[in-house]
Amino acid sequence: MTITLDDIITLQHNKLNTLSRKLIYLMIQGNAKIEGWATISRNDFSKATTLPSRSVDTILKYLVSIALIERRKSGEKHSSPYQYRIIKP
Repeated sequence: MTITLDDIITLQHNKLNTLSRKLIYLMIQGNAKIEGWATISRNDFSKATTLPSRSVDTILKYLVSIALIERRKSGEKHSSPYQYRIIKP
């Protein structure tokens, strides 16, 4: 049995099995700008999804851990929001 890239993509996207995960993923996808990066604050995620900040953090960390998204700081300041990008095969 061989595993194809399509099989891996299907497995990853099956991990978007809750509405909250799907909403956050789609927010990142829909707000993508230069090179696919979307700058969205935790507060913006919370407002859009009506989830507490802690839940948003948990979902974002989960999406990073399964390699569906990547994140980086948008600036050098400690208070700079993160930028997120969908990882495409």
